[in-house]
Amino acid sequence: MSERKPILLDGGMGQEIYNRGGKGGYGEWATAALYEDPSLVREIHLDYIRAGADVITTNTYGTTRPRMAAVGMEERFEVLVRTAGELACQARDDGGRGDVRIATSLPPLEASYVNEFELSYEEASAQFGEMMDLLGPFVDIYLGETLSTSFEARAFLEAARGRGKTTWLALTLGDHGATDLRGGEKLEDLIALARAYRPDALLVNCCTPDSVGAALPILQASGLPFGGYANGFVEIPAAWDERGGVMQLETRRDLSPDIYAEDVARWIEMGAAIVGGCCETGPAHIARLRQLIDGGK
Repeated sequence: MSERKPILLDGGMGQEIYNRGGKGGYGEWATAALYEDPSLVREIHLDYIRAGADVITTNTYGTTRPRMAAVGMEERFEVLVRTAGELACQARDDGGRGDVRIATSLPPLEASYVNEFELSYEEASAQFGEMMDLLGPFVDIYLGETLSTSFEARAFLEAARGRGKTTWLALTLGDHGATDLRGGEKLEDLIALARAYRPDALLVNCCTPDSVGAALPILQASGLPFGGYANGFVEIPAAWDERGGVMQLETRRDLSPDIYAEDVARWIEMGAAIVGGCCETGPAHIARLRQLIDGGK
């Protein structure tokens, strides 16, 4: 294990909301809690703080302007994004840990795991920038996460350029040990492109743990701080339908906090500087990773 402790992210938000009784349908998953039960969002943030996370992430994965427009809620876009930032700050205050940093969740703008887009590059970059403007007063880190293509990554990085905040780029890969992006591009090619923007870290996320492990040597070759956070799904199906919602996904039953910690321990041994959990990892997983990072077995 490296001498410097890795930064510990939180775990999943949308699935944690869903598992605690929230909604899972298209346009509602994660987002509905912001207007129906904001106290639940704050409590989940608090649970991750109590578990020992160094960074919590705003509940904004589902609150992009195109997603809101698709379900007839675009007029609530700005309010919901600001609400998500406020809830994260409230949780940090309530948790009594001023050292906790807040990252944005800046997700695929139109849909997850796709490689065709209605937005132009200029529109996509402007919309990432709009979310950064809204969340800037609340956050310390711009985290572009679960991005499947160079189109999305470039638009995010361009929007973040010159804003003076820490910028982390997190890419999603195929499952079961794959190292290509879900959009089909080579991870090496995307890293070469991303390095020109000088992000503060390169990550992979929302894929199976073996894909994270397979990608880390490629990330390490970039010379930038790197890491990853895996999901707890069996896989993302090739026939993924965004409007089918998360109910079409199968949760693994063999990824307990202890088992997941074994994966993460290997990543840390490989030099990962940032680790955490994605969908279907919860506060118990993060608490176990805190033990691991602090020297527990």
